[in-house]
Amino acid sequence: MIDSSIIGVKNLKDGDNIGDFFNRFYKSDLARDFGVYRLSLHVLREEIQKHIVEHGLSALFYNTITCDEIMHPGPHTDQIEAIVLAIMQKLDGVRHLLVIDPYFYDDNPTSLALLEKIVASMASRLERVTIITNGSRANKRGAMHSVFQKVVPLIQIKDSISDEFHDRYWISIDNAKGVISGTSLNGIGKKISMIDYATYADPMEILRLAAHLL
Repeated sequence: MIDSSIIGVKNLKDGDNIGDFFNRFYKSDLARDFGVYRLSLHVLREEIQKHIVEHGLSALFYNTITCDEIMHPGPHTDQIEAIVLAIMQKLDGVRHLLVIDPYFYDDNPTSLALLEKIVASMASRLERVTIITNGSRANKRGAMHSVFQKVVPLIQIKDSISDEFHDRYWISIDNAKGVISGTSLNGIGKKISMIDYATYADPMEILRLAAHLL
C-alpha cells in the first residue's frame, strides 16, 4: 500500500529556496525510494475551501459535521462572500427563519447587497422571518425589511427586542438547524471573525430561550 502525506519544507540557510531542496533531494539516495512533488497552493486552497463548506473544518480532524471557517480581511471580499453564501445556503428550505443579531440592522449598500444574496440563497420556501436585536438600530429597519420583501414579496416580518442574546445566529425554526456568525453583515471582510454550523443543541436552547419573542 502506497502511503502519502503532505509535508512542509522550510529553509534554514539564507539564500536557499525550494529549488535547492529539490535539486539536493534528487541527487540523494532518498530519490530512489521516495517521490516528492509540489502542490499548487491555489488548487489546494480551493479544494480545502470546498471541503470546509460541505463538511466543516472540524471534519478534517474529527468525524463530525461542523464548520469553523475564519473570515478575515486577508482574502478578497468575493472569496469571503462565497464562503458565507455557501454555508447560509444550507438553510434553504426554511419556512420560518430566526435571525438573532444585536446590531443586525444597517442601511449600508454593501450590507444590503449581501443580505439580498443570503436571503435569495435560502428563499425557496421562506414565509416568515423573526429578527431579534437589541433595538439600537431600529431606525434602519426599513432598508433591510425592503430587502426581505424584494426577494420574498409576501414574507411576514416580526421584530423583537431583547438584550438576552449576544451571539449572532441564523436558525431554521422548522428543524433547529442553524449558523452562528462572529460578526454582523457589515463586519464581514473587515475584521477577523468566524462562521460556524451550530450544533443541534445550540439552536434548540436558543429557541427555548426565545420562545416568547417568536
